[in-house]
Amino acid sequence: MTRRAAALTTVVAALLVVGCRTDDNASPTTPSAPPSTVPATAAVTSPAPTSTQPTAPTAASSPATTSEPPVTTASAPCSRAGEPPATYEHVVIMVEENRTWTGGRSAAVGMGFSGGDMPFLEGLADQCSYFTDWAEMDENENSLNQYIGLTSGVKSTTVTNDCDPSATCRSTDDNIFRQVRESGGTPRTYVDGATEPCSVGDNRAKHIPALYYQGGDDQRHCADEVRPMSDLDPDRLPTLAFIVPDQCHDGHDCDDGEVDAWARSTLEPVLDSSAYQRGEVLVVVIYDEDRPVPNLFIAPTANAGPIDTVAGSHAGLMKAVESSLGLPVLDQGQLPSAPDLRTPANV
Repeated sequence: MTRRAAALTTVVAALLVVGCRTDDNASPTTPSAPPSTVPATAAVTSPAPTSTQPTAPTAASSPATTSEPPVTTASAPCSRAGEPPATYEHVVIMVEENRTWTGGRSAAVGMGFSGGDMPFLEGLADQCSYFTDWAEMDENENSLNQYIGLTSGVKSTTVTNDCDPSATCRSTDDNIFRQVRESGGTPRTYVDGATEPCSVGDNRAKHIPALYYQGGDDQRHCADEVRPMSDLDPDRLPTLAFIVPDQCHDGHDCDDGEVDAWARSTLEPVLDSSAYQRGEVLVVVIYDEDRPVPNLFIAPTANAGPIDTVAGSHAGLMKAVESSLGLPVLDQGQLPSAPDLRTPANV
Protein backbone atom coordinates (compact mmCIF):
# COMPACT_ATOMS: atom_id res chain seq x y z
CA MET A 1 0.00 0.00 0.00
CA THR A 2 1.33 3.43 -0.91
CA ARG A 3 1.58 6.24 1.62
CA ARG A 4 -1.22 8.14 -0.14
CA ALA A 5 -3.57 5.10 -0.01
CA ALA A 6 -2.78 4.48 3.65
CA ALA A 7 -3.56 8.10 4.51
CA LEU A 8 -6.88 7.97 2.71
CA THR A 9 -7.81 4.79 4.58
CA THR A 10 -7.09 6.47 7.93
CA VAL A 11 -9.25 9.52 7.07
CA VAL A 12 -12.19 7.40 5.95
CA ALA A 13 -12.04 5.32 9.15
CA ALA A 14 -12.05 8.46 11.27
CA LEU A 15 -15.06 9.86 9.47
CA LEU A 16 -16.98 6.64 9.99
CA VAL A 17 -16.30 6.73 13.73
CA VAL A 18 -17.50 10.32 14.01
CA GLY A 19 -20.66 9.59 11.97
CA CYS A 20 -21.60 6.63 14.17
CA ARG A 21 -21.02 8.30 17.56
CA THR A 22 -24.07 9.55 19.45
CA ASP A 23 -24.32 12.32 22.03
CA ASP A 24 -27.22 12.11 24.50
CA ASN A 25 -26.88 15.78 25.36
CA ALA A 26 -26.84 17.07 21.80
CA SER A 27 -29.92 18.61 20.22
CA PRO A 28 -31.32 16.68 17.26
CA THR A 29 -30.65 18.24 13.93
CA THR A 30 -33.61 19.60 11.98
CA PRO A 31 -34.14 17.95 8.63
CA SER A 32 -34.21 20.28 5.67
CA ALA A 33 -37.73 19.00 4.74
CA PRO A 34 -40.13 17.86 7.54
CA PRO A 35 -41.74 14.44 7.02
CA SER A 36 -45.30 14.31 5.68
CA THR A 37 -48.16 14.06 8.19
CA VAL A 38 -50.39 12.15 5.77
CA PRO A 39 -51.43 8.88 7.43
CA ALA A 40 -49.65 5.73 6.21
CA THR A 41 -52.85 4.36 4.71
CA ALA A 42 -53.21 7.45 2.54
CA ALA A 43 -49.59 7.18 1.37
CA VAL A 44 -50.27 3.76 -0.14
CA THR A 45 -52.75 5.11 -2.65
CA SER A 46 -51.32 8.62 -3.18
CA PRO A 47 -48.18 9.33 -5.26
CA ALA A 48 -45.20 10.72 -3.39
CA PRO A 49 -45.01 14.52 -3.50
CA THR A 50 -42.37 15.90 -5.85
CA SER A 51 -41.81 18.98 -3.71
CA THR A 52 -39.54 18.99 -0.70
CA GLN A 53 -42.13 21.03 1.22
CA PRO A 54 -44.15 19.19 3.91
CA THR A 55 -47.55 17.81 2.94
CA ALA A 56 -50.53 19.49 4.63
CA PRO A 57 -52.03 17.43 7.49
CA THR A 58 -55.24 15.57 6.74
CA ALA A 59 -58.47 16.11 8.69
CA ALA A 60 -57.76 12.91 10.59
CA SER A 61 -54.51 14.31 11.99
CA SER A 62 -55.82 17.81 12.73
CA PRO A 63 -57.50 18.63 16.05
CA ALA A 64 -61.19 19.56 15.89
CA THR A 65 -61.73 23.30 15.82
CA THR A 66 -65.48 23.33 16.50
CA SER A 67 -67.38 22.03 19.50
CA GLU A 68 -70.33 19.67 19.23
CA PRO A 69 -73.77 20.95 20.30
CA PRO A 70 -74.85 19.81 23.75
CA VAL A 71 -76.42 16.37 23.82
CA THR A 72 -80.15 16.42 24.41
CA THR A 73 -81.55 13.90 26.88
CA ALA A 74 -84.75 13.46 28.87
CA SER A 75 -83.23 15.60 31.62
CA ALA A 76 -82.12 18.35 29.19
CA PRO A 77 -84.28 17.90 26.09
CA CYS A 78 -84.50 21.42 24.60
CA SER A 79 -82.72 24.71 23.90
CA ARG A 80 -80.03 23.34 21.58
CA ALA A 81 -78.66 26.20 19.48
CA GLY A 82 -79.59 26.31 15.82
CA GLU A 83 -82.52 26.20 13.48
CA PRO A 84 -85.13 23.42 13.62
CA PRO A 85 -85.39 21.02 10.69
CA ALA A 86 -87.77 21.88 7.88
CA THR A 87 -89.57 18.61 8.60
CA TYR A 88 -89.43 15.89 11.23
CA GLU A 89 -89.42 12.15 10.71
CA HIS A 90 -91.78 11.63 13.65
CA VAL A 91 -94.35 13.62 15.62
CA VAL A 92 -95.55 12.35 19.00
CA ILE A 93 -98.70 13.85 20.55
CA MET A 94 -99.94 13.06 24.07
CA VAL A 95 -103.37 14.40 25.07
CA GLU A 96 -104.17 15.01 28.73
CA GLU A 97 -107.32 16.14 30.58
CA ASN A 98 -108.75 18.57 33.11
CA ARG A 99 -106.02 21.08 33.88
CA THR A 100 -105.68 24.82 33.30
CA TRP A 101 -103.19 27.45 34.47
CA THR A 102 -105.49 28.59 37.27
CA GLY A 103 -107.80 25.65 37.89
CA GLY A 104 -107.95 21.91 37.88
CA ARG A 105 -107.14 19.82 40.89
CA SER A 106 -104.54 22.10 42.43
CA ALA A 107 -103.00 25.55 42.25
CA ALA A 108 -101.36 25.60 38.84
CA VAL A 109 -98.09 27.13 37.66
CA GLY A 110 -96.03 26.96 34.50
CA MET A 111 -98.05 25.23 31.80
CA GLY A 112 -100.82 24.12 34.11
CA PHE A 113 -98.99 21.75 36.42
CA SER A 114 -98.93 22.20 40.15
CA GLY A 115 -95.71 23.29 41.81
CA GLY A 116 -93.77 20.25 42.98
CA ASP A 117 -96.49 17.67 42.31
CA MET A 118 -95.59 17.12 38.65
CA PRO A 119 -91.80 17.53 38.53
CA PHE A 120 -91.32 15.83 35.16
CA LEU A 121 -93.88 17.83 33.18
CA GLU A 122 -93.16 21.03 35.09
CA GLY A 123 -89.45 20.58 34.33
CA LEU A 124 -90.24 20.21 30.64
CA ALA A 125 -92.27 23.42 30.80
CA ASP A 126 -89.24 25.25 32.22
CA GLN A 127 -86.87 23.94 29.54
CA CYS A 128 -89.08 23.82 26.45
CA SER A 129 -91.81 25.97 24.85
CA TYR A 130 -95.41 26.61 25.79
CA PHE A 131 -97.99 29.22 24.80
CA THR A 132 -99.53 31.20 27.65
CA ASP A 133 -102.83 31.51 25.76
CA TRP A 134 -104.44 28.66 23.85
CA ALA A 135 -107.98 28.30 22.54
CA GLU A 136 -109.83 25.00 22.42
CA MET A 137 -111.83 24.14 19.31
CA ASP A 138 -115.31 24.69 20.76
CA GLU A 139 -115.80 26.22 24.19
CA ASN A 140 -119.39 24.92 24.31
CA GLU A 141 -118.52 21.29 23.64
CA ASN A 142 -116.95 18.45 25.62
CA SER A 143 -113.86 16.35 24.93
CA LEU A 144 -114.82 14.65 21.68
CA ASN A 145 -115.30 17.84 19.71
CA GLN A 146 -111.90 19.05 20.89
CA TYR A 147 -110.18 15.83 19.79
CA ILE A 148 -111.77 16.06 16.35
CA GLY A 149 -110.64 19.68 16.15
CA LEU A 150 -107.09 18.69 17.12
CA THR A 151 -106.88 16.17 14.29
CA SER A 152 -108.89 17.86 11.53
CA GLY A 153 -109.00 21.57 12.29
CA VAL A 154 -112.79 21.40 12.00
CA LYS A 155 -115.36 22.50 14.55
CA SER A 156 -117.61 19.52 14.00
CA THR A 157 -121.40 19.66 14.05
CA THR A 158 -121.83 15.91 13.57
CA VAL A 159 -119.78 14.78 16.58
CA THR A 160 -121.29 16.32 19.70
CA ASN A 161 -121.84 15.64 23.38
CA ASP A 162 -119.25 12.85 23.57
CA CYS A 163 -121.44 10.47 21.55
CA ASP A 164 -120.21 6.96 20.70
CA PRO A 165 -119.03 6.15 17.15
CA SER A 166 -122.01 5.35 14.93
CA ALA A 167 -123.65 6.27 11.64
CA THR A 168 -125.02 9.39 13.33
CA CYS A 169 -121.92 10.22 15.36
CA ARG A 170 -118.98 10.37 12.98
CA SER A 171 -116.80 12.69 10.92
CA THR A 172 -116.14 12.39 7.21
CA ASP A 173 -113.72 15.33 7.26
CA ASP A 174 -110.19 14.87 6.03
CA ASN A 175 -107.86 14.40 8.98
CA ILE A 176 -104.21 14.07 9.98
CA PHE A 177 -104.37 10.27 10.10
CA ARG A 178 -105.59 10.08 6.51
CA GLN A 179 -103.08 12.69 5.39
CA VAL A 180 -100.16 10.77 6.85
CA ARG A 181 -101.42 7.47 5.42
CA GLU A 182 -101.94 8.85 1.92
CA SER A 183 -98.47 10.41 1.95
CA GLY A 184 -96.94 6.98 2.56
CA GLY A 185 -96.38 7.45 6.28
CA THR A 186 -97.57 5.47 9.30
CA PRO A 187 -100.23 7.04 11.55
CA ARG A 188 -100.76 5.25 14.84
CA THR A 189 -103.04 5.84 17.81
CA TYR A 190 -101.79 4.15 20.99
CA VAL A 191 -104.63 3.43 23.42
CA ASP A 192 -103.77 3.04 27.09
CA GLY A 193 -106.02 0.31 28.53
CA ALA A 194 -106.60 -1.49 25.24
CA THR A 195 -105.32 -5.01 24.56
CA GLU A 196 -106.72 -5.51 21.05
CA PRO A 197 -106.39 -3.46 17.85
CA CYS A 198 -109.21 -1.04 16.95
CA SER A 199 -110.42 -1.32 20.53
CA VAL A 200 -111.37 1.03 23.35
CA GLY A 201 -110.51 -1.40 26.15
CA ASP A 202 -110.71 0.32 29.53
CA ASN A 203 -110.38 3.74 27.88
CA ARG A 204 -113.07 6.03 26.42
CA ALA A 205 -114.04 6.24 22.75
CA LYS A 206 -114.47 10.03 23.04
CA HIS A 207 -110.69 10.33 23.48
CA ILE A 208 -109.83 8.23 20.41
CA PRO A 209 -110.63 10.42 17.40
CA ALA A 210 -109.48 7.85 14.83
CA LEU A 211 -112.54 5.74 15.72
CA TYR A 212 -114.87 8.52 14.53
CA TYR A 213 -113.35 9.19 11.12
CA GLN A 214 -115.49 7.35 8.59
CA GLY A 215 -114.77 9.13 5.34
CA GLY A 216 -112.75 7.75 2.45
CA ASP A 217 -111.10 4.49 3.51
CA ASP A 218 -110.57 5.54 7.13
CA GLN A 219 -112.39 2.65 8.76
CA ARG A 220 -110.58 0.04 6.70
CA HIS A 221 -107.33 0.93 8.46
CA CYS A 222 -108.62 0.89 12.04
CA ALA A 223 -106.99 -2.41 13.03
CA ASP A 224 -103.62 -1.29 11.67
CA GLU A 225 -103.69 2.21 13.04
CA VAL A 226 -105.48 2.03 16.42
CA ARG A 227 -103.22 -0.08 18.60
CA PRO A 228 -102.73 -1.06 22.26
CA MET A 229 -100.38 1.16 24.22
CA SER A 230 -97.96 -1.76 24.57
CA ASP A 231 -97.18 -1.48 20.84
CA LEU A 232 -95.44 1.88 21.27
CA ASP A 233 -91.69 1.40 20.70
CA PRO A 234 -89.66 4.57 21.40
CA ASP A 235 -86.86 3.26 19.18
CA ARG A 236 -89.17 2.49 16.24
CA LEU A 237 -91.61 5.38 16.14
CA PRO A 238 -94.27 5.71 13.45
CA THR A 239 -94.62 8.90 11.45
CA LEU A 240 -97.38 10.09 13.78
CA ALA A 241 -97.87 8.68 17.27
CA PHE A 242 -101.10 9.87 18.91
CA ILE A 243 -100.99 8.73 22.56
CA VAL A 244 -104.26 8.37 24.49
CA PRO A 245 -103.76 7.83 28.26
CA ASP A 246 -106.59 6.18 30.16
CA GLN A 247 -108.94 8.05 32.50
CA CYS A 248 -106.43 7.85 35.32
CA HIS A 249 -103.23 8.66 33.46
CA ASP A 250 -104.77 11.60 31.59
CA GLY A 251 -105.69 13.31 34.89
CA HIS A 252 -109.44 12.80 34.65
CA ASP A 253 -109.65 10.47 37.66
CA CYS A 254 -106.18 10.49 39.28
CA ASP A 255 -104.00 13.02 41.02
CA ASP A 256 -101.05 14.97 39.67
CA GLY A 257 -98.39 12.59 40.95
CA GLU A 258 -99.78 9.57 39.15
CA VAL A 259 -100.30 11.53 35.93
CA ASP A 260 -96.73 12.84 36.04
CA ALA A 261 -95.24 9.41 36.73
CA TRP A 262 -97.05 7.90 33.74
CA ALA A 263 -95.99 10.78 31.50
CA ARG A 264 -92.39 10.28 32.58
CA SER A 265 -92.44 6.53 31.92
CA THR A 266 -93.95 7.14 28.47
CA LEU A 267 -92.02 10.17 27.23
CA GLU A 268 -88.56 9.74 28.79
CA PRO A 269 -87.65 6.79 26.52
CA VAL A 270 -88.72 8.86 23.50
CA LEU A 271 -86.58 11.82 24.59
CA ASP A 272 -83.62 9.52 25.22
CA SER A 273 -83.94 7.82 21.82
CA SER A 274 -81.27 8.29 19.18
CA ALA A 275 -83.90 9.64 16.76
CA TYR A 276 -84.80 12.45 19.19
CA GLN A 277 -81.16 13.28 19.80
CA ARG A 278 -80.62 13.50 16.04
CA GLY A 279 -83.39 16.10 15.89
CA GLU A 280 -85.88 13.89 14.05
CA VAL A 281 -88.70 13.90 16.62
CA LEU A 282 -91.15 16.59 17.73
CA VAL A 283 -93.12 15.86 20.92
CA VAL A 284 -96.29 17.74 21.90
CA VAL A 285 -98.24 17.52 25.17
CA ILE A 286 -101.68 19.08 24.83
CA TYR A 287 -104.89 19.21 26.85
CA ASP A 288 -108.36 18.98 25.36
CA GLU A 289 -110.30 21.96 26.76
CA ASP A 290 -110.70 24.84 29.27
CA ARG A 291 -108.95 27.96 28.01
CA PRO A 292 -106.12 28.64 28.43
CA VAL A 293 -105.35 25.06 27.40
CA PRO A 294 -102.04 23.78 28.82
CA ASN A 295 -99.59 22.88 26.06
CA LEU A 296 -95.96 22.00 25.54
CA PHE A 297 -93.67 21.77 22.48
CA ILE A 298 -90.60 19.60 22.98
CA ALA A 299 -87.79 19.42 20.42
CA PRO A 300 -84.00 19.80 20.64
CA THR A 301 -84.16 23.37 19.29
CA ALA A 302 -87.29 24.44 21.21
CA ASN A 303 -86.98 27.77 22.99
CA ALA A 304 -87.18 27.66 26.77
CA GLY A 305 -90.19 29.08 28.56
CA PRO A 306 -93.45 30.86 27.82
CA ILE A 307 -94.56 32.41 24.53
CA ASP A 308 -97.02 35.29 24.81
CA THR A 309 -96.66 36.85 21.35
CA VAL A 310 -99.06 34.38 19.71
CA ALA A 311 -102.17 32.64 21.01
CA GLY A 312 -102.11 28.93 20.30
CA SER A 313 -105.12 26.90 19.24
CA HIS A 314 -106.13 23.35 18.41
CA ALA A 315 -106.26 24.26 14.73
CA GLY A 316 -102.82 25.87 15.07
CA LEU A 317 -101.45 22.59 16.42
CA MET A 318 -102.98 20.63 13.54
CA LYS A 319 -101.37 23.08 11.11
CA ALA A 320 -98.01 22.76 12.90
CA VAL A 321 -98.16 18.96 12.67
CA GLU A 322 -98.92 19.14 8.95
CA SER A 323 -95.96 21.48 8.43
CA SER A 324 -93.67 19.37 10.62
CA LEU A 325 -94.39 16.28 8.51
CA GLY A 326 -94.15 18.07 5.17
CA LEU A 327 -97.89 17.80 4.48
CA PRO A 328 -100.05 20.46 2.81
CA VAL A 329 -102.36 22.44 5.06
CA LEU A 330 -105.92 21.29 4.44
CA ASP A 331 -108.32 23.96 3.21
CA GLN A 332 -111.00 23.27 5.79
CA GLY A 333 -112.31 24.48 9.13
CA GLN A 334 -110.03 26.84 11.04
CA LEU A 335 -106.81 25.67 9.38
CA PRO A 336 -106.34 28.38 6.73
CA SER A 337 -106.41 31.16 9.34
CA ALA A 338 -104.67 29.25 12.14
CA PRO A 339 -101.50 30.85 13.56
CA ASP A 340 -97.98 29.65 12.86
CA LEU A 341 -96.81 28.00 16.08
CA ARG A 342 -93.52 26.52 14.87
CA THR A 343 -91.66 29.79 14.40
CA PRO A 344 -92.12 31.31 17.88
CA ALA A 345 -91.40 27.95 19.53
CA ASN A 346 -88.41 27.31 17.22
CA VAL A 347 -89.53 23.76 16.49
